[in-house]
Amino acid sequence: MRTACALLVLVASTSAFGQLIKYADWADGPVRHLMTKQEMKQWRDIHSDQDAQAFIELFWAKRDPTPDTARNEFREAFDARVALADQQFSGRIRGAMSDPGRAFILLGPPYTVSGRAGAPVISSLGPVGPRAPTDAQGNVLVPSPTREPNRQVWNYAHERKPKYIPQADFVLVFLDEGRNDWKLAYTERTNPDLILQEAVNGLIVSPNLTKAPFSSTAGVRTHATSFKDLLLETAYKQFRSGDKASVGPANLTWAEFVTPEGEYFVSAQLYASGGADIAPGQKVAFFTVVENAAGQLVEVDEDPTAMIANGGDAYVDKSLRLDPGTYTVTFGLGADGRVLSATRTAINVERLDPAATGISPLILSNNIYPLKDPAGPMDPFMFGALKVVPKGDSVFTTAGDLWYFVEVRNPGIADGAPKLQVKIDIEGKTSKGLAEMRFPLKDTEVAKLQGANRYALGLAIPLEGFIPGDYTIKIHIIDNVLGKNYDLAKKFRVRGL
Repeated sequence: MRTACALLVLVASTSAFGQLIKYADWADGPVRHLMTKQEMKQWRDIHSDQDAQAFIELFWAKRDPTPDTARNEFREAFDARVALADQQFSGRIRGAMSDPGRAFILLGPPYTVSGRAGAPVISSLGPVGPRAPTDAQGNVLVPSPTREPNRQVWNYAHERKPKYIPQADFVLVFLDEGRNDWKLAYTERTNPDLILQEAVNGLIVSPNLTKAPFSSTAGVRTHATSFKDLLLETAYKQFRSGDKASVGPANLTWAEFVTPEGEYFVSAQLYASGGADIAPGQKVAFFTVVENAAGQLVEVDEDPTAMIANGGDAYVDKSLRLDPGTYTVTFGLGADGRVLSATRTAINVERLDPAATGISPLILSNNIYPLKDPAGPMDPFMFGALKVVPKGDSVFTTAGDLWYFVEVRNPGIADGAPKLQVKIDIEGKTSKGLAEMRFPLKDTEVAKLQGANRYALGLAIPLEGFIPGDYTIKIHIIDNVLGKNYDLAKKFRVRGL
């Protein structure tokens, strides 16, 4: 059995490296239409989620028409245009990533739209005679009739011409390249790339801003009560009207936490085991729907993201700010207007005192790693600069380790450090009968987390030699300074290779 020093080494190395995981695909979607060349270059130099979050918050703040408030009306309008573009312009590619989608997102709806079907055109044969093209038998080859492409003309005039475009009224021409694939075309009067670049620059209202005045992990935030994606909303309502509390392959893990400043939040993870229909890298919408005790809808949230790899498994996670109270929350994954997986569960957020002594829920993991910088106080399953990825399906293999992790808040301090003891019992049922492991009560070291009076308690237990089966791990913790005792337990499964 390894010692707790492994966790101390992880925490001590939090300044060694960072990883860009949560936001790795952020600039690959419709937001790319808004980015200046300088912002694209800055984004390519970002290599950690912490730096990415700061960049993204500043990115939206520069375009916020009311930067002195927590609400960002520009971002709300952008999200609404993206959803509408996906509905209206989807063909061979996603609607929001098409040329019409890009124009709609940057310029808004045109004043008028006109169209024209392509007219037949017969190519000239050229001079007739011995130089005319012939086949092997000497027959003159006659070119087949062709057709001009269908076209759409978007006219931006009067109140529909964006004020941030300096030139007079203008038109955009789109040509159909087949299968509803419309491409912007150059004309004698219009350079569409120039107009769209003017829009990119014109949408920035605070170019000299160097730090976002409001963070996504702090301050007041508004709550949407409807879906942006109408197709996903329809799919959710079908799930909601059914008699199942869960559909799809993803497993839900959630836990309640409180920041040192006393803000309550719930961290949630949806985890799909390897071999499921949800794979690492897959683009999804991670959505939550929150109802209060009276059944009233209080929040709907949609986050476009990509499934994160954990070995052969895949997961996404997020945090949700909730005041103390009782809620029914649906956590789900959607794509292409359908629900891939969803779980509806009751959540009771208790009134925790951030200054009081306590511990977090027990987390079992096979993936704990440090980030370069501390995360935000409400980032999911982040403790200081330590990321703990819950093993959402609670299935481990005999080739790996099982980490247990607990955050200890405000323990008793003597001689400058907590004085904790831990006893571990593991009991299991296997094909060969009952199994058990007993680790006696012993003093244990804890790792100080960055920030408040909080500590990380954890251990990696090698599973080599475990017989495949179903197990329960029980953790008994004693705070010898305050005389407090804590008991935690969690089930897990071990399978062979």
